[in-house]
Amino acid sequence: MGKDRRKTGKTILNLLIAVGFLAVVVFLLFLAAGSVETTMPNNSYAIKITGLSDLVVNGTATVMVPVPAISEEMLTGRHQAFGWQTAVRETPYGRMLAFTTTGSYAPDISVSSGEFEKREEPRLLVPVLATPDMNIEEFSRLPGGTYTSVVFLDGFVPPSEDAAPVRFTLEYRGGGGMKHLVKEDTWTATVDTTVPGAASGFVPVPAEYQVVAGGIRF
Repeated sequence: MGKDRRKTGKTILNLLIAVGFLAVVVFLLFLAAGSVETTMPNNSYAIKITGLSDLVVNGTATVMVPVPAISEEMLTGRHQAFGWQTAVRETPYGRMLAFTTTGSYAPDISVSSGEFEKREEPRLLVPVLATPDMNIEEFSRLPGGTYTSVVFLDGFVPPSEDAAPVRFTLEYRGGGGMKHLVKEDTWTATVDTTVPGAASGFVPVPAEYQVVAGGIRF
């Protein structure tokens, strides 16, 4: 009988130790979470277009690029490039960010800005002309892939055949906020391609989409 009591007492003691250890671990996790600064998710869009300065403007020149899921105020109010007027325009493919100039030459464009995220939407640069064998919603749930977007050029004097192409380097980055120990997913959509300087009108371009998974960070 005494031996059984000692075994029972030892079992209860081990159980209490295990519960106490678990309570300490939980307490430390909450303590660590409370000491970690909360970071708001962010939307940023960087636009760089080079090769424009080699072209001659023929009256009014317009360059348009796709837009991410961010506010129009950020696109038009903060993406002001030297020598260009900026506006969001409706096109046959959807909204695009337009840069327009009436100067005799077109300076290269390099602008970037960001805002705290206000919503969750598919993080693609749009318009989307085509996705690989699925609709946009299905594609946006993938961890990454390549799809087709579009840029626009118009109003330039046709350059010589050996003229340098126009390079579009676009990068959208969204999400990535941190709340306590939990980091949110980060979405990126990029375009890095060249278009002949003699191109005019809408030009389909490849775009890359990638999701970097979040999770618990210690």
